[in-house]
Amino acid sequence: MKKLNLFYIFVIFSTLTSRTVDAGLPILGKVVDVVAFGLDVYSFFDSMLGDDETQSTPAPIDYDRIINRISERIEMSTESIVFRIEVQAYISELRNVALTIKQLLAEMEDIVRTKNKDTREELQRRFRNNFDRNKIEMDKVKSLLTFKVEVSGISSTLLSLIANEFECGMTSLEEFQNYYMSLVSDVVALALLNEKLSENSLYNETITSWQTAIRSLFYDMEKQKEECKDKFFELITKDLIRINDPLDLFENNKHKYPYQETDVLYLGGSYCLWSLKAYEKLLNKGKGGTMTFVFINDEENVLSHTSEQLQKVVSNAKYGNCLDDTGKILSYFDVLGKDLVFWLMYPQGQAAEFKILLNHNSTASTISTESDGTKYTTVFYLRSKDPSTNSTLSPSDFDVKSYEKTDEVDESPGLKTWQLGVIIGGSVLVVVVILTVLICKCR
Repeated sequence: MKKLNLFYIFVIFSTLTSRTVDAGLPILGKVVDVVAFGLDVYSFFDSMLGDDETQSTPAPIDYDRIINRISERIEMSTESIVFRIEVQAYISELRNVALTIKQLLAEMEDIVRTKNKDTREELQRRFRNNFDRNKIEMDKVKSLLTFKVEVSGISSTLLSLIANEFECGMTSLEEFQNYYMSLVSDVVALALLNEKLSENSLYNETITSWQTAIRSLFYDMEKQKEECKDKFFELITKDLIRINDPLDLFENNKHKYPYQETDVLYLGGSYCLWSLKAYEKLLNKGKGGTMTFVFINDEENVLSHTSEQLQKVVSNAKYGNCLDDTGKILSYFDVLGKDLVFWLMYPQGQAAEFKILLNHNSTASTISTESDGTKYTTVFYLRSKDPSTNSTLSPSDFDVKSYEKTDEVDESPGLKTWQLGVIIGGSVLVVVVILTVLICKCR
């Protein structure tokens, strides 16, 4: 058995390294994971059905471990997959394969559990007969995803139909991939057990054949994911239009597009906003006097930080002079060797009307300042200035929205001087009017 294992390690490494240069080493590890269950099964039965035929069961630890793994696989093989009606007809083939796998895994479990030699031999014969009868059905997992099927007059592979069903949501695609490759792993284990029970074992040929098939499946799945990633801007724009709640939008982006860091900024109160025109990393929509922005973080943007220099730059911005201050603030950032691409300043007293949802690796900088007794929060994004050009940004490069609402914010616990003046002045005026009326009546 040791010689077989060493040969297997050599075969899987030489085969995959010679054919996976374009796909990269991760696929090598994934293929090893898929066939690992089959190797465990083969090793277990090699021990159980060794030269000592009087041995009814192997070591207790191995026995419990393999029983638990087989039971888990039986449960996983029939997990429900729910799709829309138009895809149901084409996923039924996969369900049939899963049911066949479940049946044969149950027979494998019966062989392991029985302690009677004659009963075990009968179960082994039954397993081999059922395996041979269903081999073509199980082999479908090698190419089922790339079968061309027709839906509404359009011919597509089952894999692309599934990607469309999930709207290219990467988390859902990963979950489906895990489910599908678990079924493949089960078939490999069943195939290797069949070889172990055969008089003329084709163990090495079976391993090599499944390595090639698994590698091809991973390649097809990765290709589909890349096609989905190429549609990212189209897909996230549709989500922005469709989803109004900022938290729902944030969670949607996080789960559907985990490969891309995105922030959601919902603006609902008074604010000062500068947005670089036609900046492709920034998507926005307005609704009912509010604004929602999706900012796409990438390597172009400077990582979030609140250095002393940036604090000084932001402190120079006056909320009341938002339009006039634009050029001055831009020049400050230019001196720091950074381009400003987005700027949001709002009174902290209105923070409840804003939802600033930032990813863990967001490139946003958030700084608090105070001016004329009022506290403000400023959120902004910077990008590294291109060293090969001397161009600088000017206010004309920005779309500016200032004071979307003009509500004044008073954070002091008491009344300000001008408010007291109005109240006192108004009171004096009322007293004067009353006295005048009384004097006129007395006359």
